[in-house]
Amino acid sequence: MYIIKEFENRYNEEVNNFVISVFVEEYGFEKFRKGLEIQNNQDYINDGGNLWIALDEDENVIGTIALKKHNNEEAEIKMLYVKKDYRGKGLSKELYNKLIEKSKEMNFNRIFLGTYDRLERAIYFYKKVGFKQIEELYNKDDGARYFELYV
Repeated sequence: MYIIKEFENRYNEEVNNFVISVFVEEYGFEKFRKGLEIQNNQDYINDGGNLWIALDEDENVIGTIALKKHNNEEAEIKMLYVKKDYRGKGLSKELYNKLIEKSKEMNFNRIFLGTYDRLERAIYFYKKVGFKQIEELYNKDDGARYFELYV
């Protein structure tokens, strides 16, 4: 069992450690560790976006998703991560639905994101919910892919 709630600053360190455990340690993106260790997640909210966290029954972070506002019409999905034990059970979709609901409330009409080739499940998920790859932004050097969705 789990709950999804809006980020509170008291979870900042735990969120950073969670993201590091998935993105850096599980998927090998070591070059991002230092930045993630000091990330202030409250910035997503302060800058006009939002961040949601999923907590298990012991209040451990098991999932995250952030909405980063770029301007009044566009926002970016950041930090969609789910703990391995909870993957394939609908948590990503629930987090994503929270983000899309908020995006519509805030009148964003374009949502975009960047991800990497080795995050195959993420790419599959984004395509499944309607994101289209922006081919001209594909960076073959580091495997970065960019996607967009008009809402």
